[in-house]
This record gives sequence, C-alpha cells and structure tokens, in this order.
Amino acid sequence: MATQRDLPADLVAALDRYPAARERFAAMPVQRQNEWLAWIDGGRGRRGRAGRIDEMIRRLSPPALTEEIVEPVGPPPERGWWVGLLVLLVLVVAGLLLWYFLARGPGKTTVPDVVGLRSSEAAARLHDAHLKDLPTTGASTKRPGIVFAQRPSAGTQVDKNQTVTISISSGRASTPVPNVTGLREEQATTQLTAKGFKAQVQSRASARAQGVVLAQQPAAGVTAVKGTTVILSVSSGVQRVTIPAVVGQTQGAAVTQLTTLGLKPQLKNVPSTQPVGQVIAQNPAPGAKVDKGSTVTLNISSGSGGGTTTAQTTTTAARVAVPDVVGEDQASASSAVRQAGLKPLVVTRNTTDQTQDGNVIAEQPAAGVNVARGSSVTIVVGRFSG
Repeated sequence: MATQRDLPADLVAALDRYPAARERFAAMPVQRQNEWLAWIDGGRGRRGRAGRIDEMIRRLSPPALTEEIVEPVGPPPERGWWVGLLVLLVLVVAGLLLWYFLARGPGKTTVPDVVGLRSSEAAARLHDAHLKDLPTTGASTKRPGIVFAQRPSAGTQVDKNQTVTISISSGRASTPVPNVTGLREEQATTQLTAKGFKAQVQSRASARAQGVVLAQQPAAGVTAVKGTTVILSVSSGVQRVTIPAVVGQTQGAAVTQLTTLGLKPQLKNVPSTQPVGQVIAQNPAPGAKVDKGSTVTLNISSGSGGGTTTAQTTTTAARVAVPDVVGEDQASASSAVRQAGLKPLVVTRNTTDQTQDGNVIAEQPAAGVNVARGSSVTIVVGRFSG
C-alpha cells in the first residue's frame, strides 16, 4: 500500500499560493501524488525543478477544473532520457573525430616501406608521401644501389616534410687480407675471422713445427671481399726426407747414412761382379722425397758374379737424379742437394710475394734430371722486396 510522502517546502509554498490546485492535489490518491513528486524531483537543477512545479500548478489550477475529470490528473510522461542519450552519442562521435584529426591531421603522413627498392624508386615513393629522403651508403649483402635499411621504419606516423634516412648498399665490403704466415693455425683462423674472412686449412708435410701456417692464398695485403675463403697451408709435422745416393758405398756406410736420416734400410744380397758388400742399386732413387721412417731397399753385391741390379730400380754410381727442392727453405734445399751427391749453388731473386721470402722458387737443372755425381745444382732463393 502506497504511503504519502512529506511535501517539499518549495512545493508547499507554491500550493499555498494556489488553493484550488492545493485542494485538487490533496484529493488525489497517494500513488498519484507520489508520481507528481517523483516527476518534480526529476527536474534538472533548481530552475528545472521550479519549472516542473509551475507546470504542476498550471495543470491543477481552475481552468482544468471546468473539464470533466475521469481520474486525477497525472504528471506528463518523461521523454527527456532519449535527448540526453542523443547528446551523449554526439559528444562521443565528436571526440573520436577530434582524436582522428589531431593524430592524422593534414600535417601527418605514414612512412612507406622502401627497403629492397633501388635508391631512385625509394626517393620517389617518399616524395609521393610528402617526405624528404636522406641517402647514405654502406656495405651490405644486397646489390649495389639497393636500399637495405630506413629510419624511421615503415608504418610510422610522422609530420609531412620530415626526412627519412635510407641506407643504400655499396656492395660487399672489401679489406686487405692479413698476413698470417708463420702463425699457429688457431691464431691465423682467429685473425682471418675477425677481418670477415673464412679459413680453409690444407695440411702439407714440412720440417716446420706441426700446426704452423706455411703459406696462404690470397697472399697478405691483397684486397678481397669479406667472406672470401683464405686457403692456409699448414704444416702436418711429418718431416720429409730426400733420399741420398748410396750406390757404390759399402753396406755399412750406406746403412749408417740412411739411419742417420731416419730411414729404414732393407738389404738384399744379389749376384754381382762388384766387390762383396758394395751397394749396387737402391730403391727409391736418389733425390726422391719420402716421409721420415720410410724403407729404402739396397741391393748388396754377394760377389758371386751375374747381374748387377734387380728389375725394380737401377741407379748407377755415375749419375744421380736432381732432387725437387722448390718450396723448401734455403738450408733444407742445400742439404737435400748435398745428400744427393750434388753441389748446391745459391742465387737470390727479388719477389713481391712474402710467402716466397727465403724459399727456393726455381732450380736448374730441373728436378728429376739425371746428372753426373758431384755436378752443381743452381737453387734460386726468393728475397721479399715489398
């Protein structure tokens, strides 16, 4: 059951000024009175509330009493809510439009993606977007003239006429190959990698310590593109020995000479007219290069007559083969020539290849030529001239 609310003071004062309206309001059911009070309370501010009280007095005043009243007059229906909703919607749309134009106003533009384009195409695309281009060059894996980077990045919102820096490829970077000859393999590889090169190791027998770089290709100082493979000839530590000429020596002398060089003599007695115990043939032939510890077969005269050699190898005491000493250092080459029963004659020649400095770059007669024992062999040693 509805209960009557206390009348607010402003409404009481208005009703006191209009007794007819007050009497008509008092005659209403409590529910209708509460509807009027709720309607008045819905007025916005003091002015809105006063307006609604005036509207109530007007509706309940004597002119309305001349009409036939079926039921007590109620307050007018609330229709103001949709107006407020419409105003709110307009404000939201206006705020969104304001944000849009502030963020993307006529002074803003979007940076296009120009990476991968030729420099001229990139500049044209930036100009179409009302931007300026600032080209710079740098080494890159991309072809020369191609943009490989940009700043600001694509998709960035910037002011019109702003400058966009574009990095244009000059091709792969080139740099001088460092000199790693004489270094340990690990050190050489580290230096080459630090300069942007790759290292490929090839083992080569040498009297140098194992793991030492003997030569490199490309040579030191040559300008090469980064990423180029530098081939390193690295000592395997396996010492190579030049076979001496022992034909004509006694068995004991030949065995002593071979074992001193780290070779293993293998003896075979064969019939011969030569004195007993004399070496009449050897295999491998003098001047051949073999690994230290290799076997050398010696045919030893048994003094019982017959042939002087076997079918394997015949080397007479009168002539010997010139050993191959190209690439050896001067000391090793001279020693090999002497061991072959020949005389080394050293001459020098200027060279711009640092890897040839101190090494034999040519010999005369050529390696493998048979010459008389005791002949001279000219070895040409390189001298680096820069």
